Amino acid sequence: MNEILILLVIMFFMNYVNFYILSNLMFLMSFYFLVNFSWIKWINIVWGFGDNYYSSYLILMMIWVFGMIFLNLNELKKYCLILNLILFFLMLLNFVAMDLLMFYFMYESSLLLIFFMIMEWGYSEDRILAAFYLMFYTLLFSLPMLYLVFLILEKSGSMIFFFLEIKDFSFDNFNFIYLLMSFLVKIPMYLLHGWLLKAHVEASFFSSMILASVMLKLGSYGMLRLILIFNNKMVNLSFYLMIINLFGMLILSMLCLFQFDMKLIIAMSSIIHMGIMIMGMLSGFMTGLLGSLFMMISHGLVSSGLFYLVNTIYEQTNSRIIFLNKGLMNLMPSMSMMWFMMCVYNSGAPISLNMVSEIFLLMSLIGWYKYLFVFLFFYCLFSFMYSIYLFSFIQFGEIYNLNLNLVNSSLMNFLTLILHLLPLNMFIFKLFF
Repeated sequence: MNEILILLVIMFFMNYVNFYILSNLMFLMSFYFLVNFSWIKWINIVWGFGDNYYSSYLILMMIWVFGMIFLNLNELKKYCLILNLILFFLMLLNFVAMDLLMFYFMYESSLLLIFFMIMEWGYSEDRILAAFYLMFYTLLFSLPMLYLVFLILEKSGSMIFFFLEIKDFSFDNFNFIYLLMSFLVKIPMYLLHGWLLKAHVEASFFSSMILASVMLKLGSYGMLRLILIFNNKMVNLSFYLMIINLFGMLILSMLCLFQFDMKLIIAMSSIIHMGIMIMGMLSGFMTGLLGSLFMMISHGLVSSGLFYLVNTIYEQTNSRIIFLNKGLMNLMPSMSMMWFMMCVYNSGAPISLNMVSEIFLLMSLIGWYKYLFVFLFFYCLFSFMYSIYLFSFIQFGEIYNLNLNLVNSSLMNFLTLILHLLPLNMFIFKLFF
């Protein structure tokens, strides 16, 4: 819990703290967290908080990503930083909560802050529509979820995850599916993904980074909890969810090749990666669960980096349309390397963590049903195609407007991108099993 105490001290000295000092403190916190890591199944069980394998990795990624965001908030007002800190605190509590009601409360309050951030710092007038999409998609499932949380309390007599995992209590199928859907909206699963495309396109760069790297993982973590509690019910449902995700992934992969908004392509690829992650979780194999954990971390870093890259272009050209941003290799040559790294890592190339996660997920899914390899082959193919499509369309081609006066980005941009790429490449050297 020392990380939380450090955070409280930071918030106390808010007026005297510089953005750069704060981001360095966040990186220090992540290293501190790594050094103090214990591989006992449950650690830090105090104040009703505790963390396990999954949440420890996700907390680590979250601290790292927020550190990178604080590096880049210098032009914005102080209250933007305070909002980000509160959001970080709520998400941290979400990952360490051991109580279902506490989990629910943190889960929903982080949504309100993201809603406000999109409304306040979004790019165009469509941001209001995007924020309401986000709100209504999640509210449709989150308010009944509160009723279901109390129903679980009534049926099982406890809200602590420990007891819920051990205890066998009756819960009807309709309520279970509704409870599951409140997490599937947050991940989001195909068919429930409409809000994410809107929200990502309209959100500012730091909101997009938070959405892609941490918000989607809240849903995944909640779904993992649900799998542990309702294991017997999940077995019956997993087949249908697998089918929806499988076809959703293939449809969205093809749709990616028709998009001309850079942010929309990256948002769609997020949904595709989350789709295969859900499938890995539902397969029931240990490799599937490990693969989905690696997918969460690698996807969080890669998509966050891609949204940041789009922002570096958008700040100068005021456009995200790929037809207007052609031939950038001539205008921003040093950024081309970063674009290439991020795009191929998004498609799962070595030596990134994406490759490890995809190998694990493919192994578990082919183990679940061997003829899935036909569909998974096309998934891998399309994944590579849209990543290279995004890269080649922006970097090559005839420059649309020769009056564009683009500078080759500041050192801060390169630092942020290298901090995205470092964990991605370093993870592969020490994979804990």
